[in-house]
Amino acid sequence: MSKESRKSKIIEFLSEHETLTITSIAKLLEVSEMTVRRYLKELEDDGIVLGTNNGYMLMDNITTELPFFKKQLVKVDEKKEIAIKALSFIKPNDHIFLDAGTTTFELAKLLKDVNFPLTIATNDIKSSSILVDSHHTVILTGGIIQNNVGSMYGVHTIKYLEESKFDISFVATEAVFDGSIYAPTREKAFIKKLMIDSGYSSYLLVDDSKFDRYSYSKIASLDKFDGIVVNSELDGATKNYIQQFTKVI
Repeated sequence: MSKESRKSKIIEFLSEHETLTITSIAKLLEVSEMTVRRYLKELEDDGIVLGTNNGYMLMDNITTELPFFKKQLVKVDEKKEIAIKALSFIKPNDHIFLDAGTTTFELAKLLKDVNFPLTIATNDIKSSSILVDSHHTVILTGGIIQNNVGSMYGVHTIKYLEESKFDISFVATEAVFDGSIYAPTREKAFIKKLMIDSGYSSYLLVDDSKFDRYSYSKIASLDKFDGIVVNSELDGATKNYIQQFTKVI
């Protein structure tokens, strides 16, 4: 078998198994691990695969950030279901933080019409635009607005989160993989860590499409959350896995 044929086989194996170790690939190809390392290095240089602590995976399985309007069209009913569940944790006069995202945006739409007062801070101009017509106290973190996404980042966002404390932080993520959550950039990962730490309690709002996805920078382990709010379609095996770290809601 030629080198290119073997590299094609590696891509085929990864498309079937999502993540494989060098040892596993070597056994499947019946070649040495040194040969596999060389092929994987070439595939990684070409942007086809990515090496992680758990093995190698196709870049197609790595989450990159989509524009808000595209994300808003995906898993709409599931995000609404998650938002309804998350709403049940909020009490009158709570100070809460809403991360930027389309699931937290659904929660913002529900919060607009609750009949008790809240203080709501967010780094999401989309959510703030919904809440501006509510009777709540609404706070924007400040910072640089990410084009096409609407989230805020930068030194002002970081400073606000470092100096704030909330009854509840609701955090979103692009990817959940191997017991941790991930963000597309290191700066976003750092900001989301601050969100988690700033809440007396913190909840991850995530639909089933985000599981077994990988992004570039680790935010935190799932055990940093008081609970993970998911939609009902999430399979039982994944729920059981999450329960090793925290409760599933």
